[in-house]
Amino acid sequence: VGRPVPRDDDRGRFTSAARETGYRDGFEAGQNAARSRDRFDPVREKRYREGDHDYDRRYGSLDEYKREYRDAFKQGYDAGYRGRR
Repeated sequence: VGRPVPRDDDRGRFTSAARETGYRDGFEAGQNAARSRDRFDPVREKRYREGDHDYDRRYGSLDEYKREYRDAFKQGYDAGYRGRR
């Protein structure tokens, strides 16, 4: 079973590694929170707060990576928590 992921472009691909990683991490964290009956709170997740999971300097600015990662993490968390695809 693959994880559902939103796509950013018209060909169904992510526009950045930060968005792909953030969504995937958020989706997993959201599913785990829902299974554990925890409250909805993506910001309390360590990976969200750090915002740099799988960062590589080839991706450009760390600040930009964190911004994109966190935005996608919230989207993924919401989908995972609510059981959406």
